Amino acid sequence: MFWNLDAWREMERLRRDMDGLFSNYGRKSASTTYPLINVYEDKDNLVVTAELPGATKEKVSITFSDNMLTIAGKQEPPASVKNMTAVRLERTEGDFEKAISVPTKIDHDKINASFGNGILTITLPKAEEAKPKTITIEAK
Repeated sequence: MFWNLDAWREMERLRRDMDGLFSNYGRKSASTTYPLINVYEDKDNLVVTAELPGATKEKVSITFSDNMLTIAGKQEPPASVKNMTAVRLERTEGDFEKAISVPTKIDHDKINASFGNGILTITLPKAEEAKPKTITIEAK
C-alpha cells in the first residue's frame, strides 16, 4: 500500500511535533532563553546587546526596574512564509521576554537604546556612586 503525499506530510509533521515536545521536556522555554544577549562593562557603562534578527523596533519593548532589565516583544515570521508549513524552525517565533539582573546602580535618566542590523544595543550608564574611585596617596 502506498501513502499519498498529504498523508506522508501529516505524519512527518506529527513526528516533528512529538520530537519537539520530548526534546524540550525539562528545559527552559524559548521565551526565557531568547533573545541571545551579551553584556559588556567599562568604568562608566554596562552595555547589553541582543540578537533580534528580523525584528522591528516597534515590536520590542525595554523596561528597567529594581535593577532588572527586561527585553520583551514579538518575533514574527517573514510575510513571505506566512502561508507556508514549517519544515524546520530554529529561530524563535512568537512572544518573548527575557529579564536579567543588573549588578550595579544605574542612572535611570541616561539609559538609551539603539537598534540596527538585527542587534539591539542598550547602554546603561552607571550611577556616580557605583563608578570606581581613584584614591590619591599623599606623601608625608
